[in-house]
Amino acid sequence: MRRRIGIRLTARVSVAGCVLLAGFVGGLGGCSSTKPPAGSEARSRPPLWRPAAPDTSGPVVGIVGSRRITRHDVDSIIQGAPASVLEDAMSSPEEYKKLVERILEQETLYQAALEAGTESDSAYRAELAATKRQLLVRHYYRNVEASLPPVPDSLVRAYYDEYGEEFKVPARAFVRHILLPTRTKADQVRKRLKAGETWDAACARYSTDKVNAKEGGRLGNVVSDVDIVPGVGRAPAIVAAAFRLREGETSEPLKSDRGWHLIRVEDVKPGGKPEYQLVRKRIRAHLEGERTEAFQKTLFDSLKQRLGVTVFDDSLALALKPPRSAAELFQAVQQAGSPEQQIELFRQIVERHADDKEAAQAQFMIGFTYAEELGDFTSAKAAFEEFLNKYPNSDLVESAKWMMENMRSNRLPPGVGAPGDSSAVNIAPSAPGGGTETKP
Repeated sequence: MRRRIGIRLTARVSVAGCVLLAGFVGGLGGCSSTKPPAGSEARSRPPLWRPAAPDTSGPVVGIVGSRRITRHDVDSIIQGAPASVLEDAMSSPEEYKKLVERILEQETLYQAALEAGTESDSAYRAELAATKRQLLVRHYYRNVEASLPPVPDSLVRAYYDEYGEEFKVPARAFVRHILLPTRTKADQVRKRLKAGETWDAACARYSTDKVNAKEGGRLGNVVSDVDIVPGVGRAPAIVAAAFRLREGETSEPLKSDRGWHLIRVEDVKPGGKPEYQLVRKRIRAHLEGERTEAFQKTLFDSLKQRLGVTVFDDSLALALKPPRSAAELFQAVQQAGSPEQQIELFRQIVERHADDKEAAQAQFMIGFTYAEELGDFTSAKAAFEEFLNKYPNSDLVESAKWMMENMRSNRLPPGVGAPGDSSAVNIAPSAPGGGTETKP
C-alpha cells in the first residue's frame, strides 16, 4: 500500500546570485526577502530611480587602485537577486551609491589579501580545494540530472486515477457556539432562540466565552476525523453534532470540559476525493521525487561498477576498533581470568606484532602456560617447537629447550618465576634498552 503523499515545497533561487549577494550586499539582506510592513501596500510608492541605459560596460562608478568598477559589474552582482533586494538597491541614487560602496569595500579587501600573500596560506588553500571539490561534484550531478525527461502529464493523471483515495479529505464545517455554565441555562437560551431571538444577540448576551461572544461565537473549522474543536479542545460531542446539523440549525445542549454549548454550523463541506487540479502539483512532486531517487541509485551503481568501488569490511572493523599494541596486550594478560584467556592474548601478540621482540616472548609464554598452568604437555611441546623454529636467536631459546626436557617435572628453568594467579605470567615486554625482563 503506497504511503500518503505529503506536500513538498521547493524554493529555487539563483545560486550565483545568492553567493555574490552574500559577499557583496550583506546589508541589503542577502538572498532573503522581507515582507513590507503592514499597511505599506496601501501607501503609494515613489517611482524607482534608474541609472542611464548601459553600454558595453557602462560608466565607471568607482575605482580601487587600477581596478575600475563599472555599471556592468554592479549589474552582474545583483543579477538574479530577489525582486525586493533589487528594488532596495535601485530605489534611489543614495541606495545605489551604498551598494557601490560595499562593492568597493570588498574589492579593497580582495586586493589587500592578494598583497598579503593570502593565496599561499595553507588554511586558505585547503578550504579552496574543499570548495572546488564540492562545486565540481554539484555541477557534475546537475548536468547529469538535467538529462532526465520531465514526468509526463499522462503519468500524473494515471497516478491520480489509481491512487486518488490517498488524497481523500475529511468533511469540514465552520462552527459557532454559545458557552453556558449549566444544562438548565443552555435549555433556557435554546428556547429563546426558538422564540425568535437572534443568534448574535443571544451569544453576546449569554455566552460566558468572552473571547468571541461579541463575534457570534466563532470557533473555526472542525473536521470529521478529529475530536478537537478550536478554542474548546477535545470535544467529540460537538464534532459529531456539527455533521448532523443542517446549516443554521441550533444543536441540543452539548457537554465539554469547558461547560455546556449550543452550536450552529455553516459552510459545511463534504469529504472525499479532491478534484484532480487541486492535487496535480503534489502528485507531480511525488513522482519527480521517486524518479530522482531511482536515478540516483542507477547512477551510483553504474559509476561504482565502472570506477571499481569496494568497501573492505575487515578494514572497517579495524577502523572502528583499532588493534591493541603488544604492551597493551601484555597488560591485558595480567587481568585475564583464565590460562586459556592468557594464551589467546599471547597468540594475538604473535599474530599482530610478529616483527616485534614481544612476539618471541609471547610465543614462549604460550608453551609455558600450557605446561605449568594447564598441564597440557603436548600443546606445550608444540608451542615450544614453534618458538624455536621462529625465534632461534631469542634470549629464551635455552629456557625453551630446558622446558621441553623438564616440563613434566616440577622444576622451572633458570630466570622464570613460579606460576600462579597474577604471577602465572612471568615474562613482560622487552625493556626499552633491549633484552628480556622477568618477574622476581
